[in-house]
Amino acid sequence: MLKNLNGYELLSYAICNEECAAEIYEWLSERLEGEASEEFRRLAAEKKKHALRMRELFSKLYPNREPIKFNAPPLDVLPVCSEMMKAKSEEEALSLALLSEALGKTLYMKLARMVGDEKIRLLFEELAGIKEETYKHLLEVYEFLSSGS
Repeated sequence: MLKNLNGYELLSYAICNEECAAEIYEWLSERLEGEASEEFRRLAAEKKKHALRMRELFSKLYPNREPIKFNAPPLDVLPVCSEMMKAKSEEEALSLALLSEALGKTLYMKLARMVGDEKIRLLFEELAGIKEETYKHLLEVYEFLSSGS
């Protein structure tokens, strides 16, 4: 679906992607307790910051236009969304978030290769790097919680 979209549409999609993911992580933060709850709250805030940065870039590149509203779950969360909603433990939720962040990195790298606008490409590459760092951080939290420490 994404390979046929132009820069305006890809950036619109990415905004929806981050905003929807923030909602999912907020929902998870309310369902879980302890360290995992805090991590999902932090992730939700991070997603909101990403969406805001994208909206700022969008306003510069496409003045007097609004992003398209996509009614679809984020591609980086889609494969694990239903499982995330059923997660019974913080370890399970974190393992699914790890998968989501890995998928997100791949998604943003693909989007970076697909878009023609250099500013959007650089933003997508930066977001892929952030996904990688988030993955590493979540892995540390997951390993800490799994070890029972």
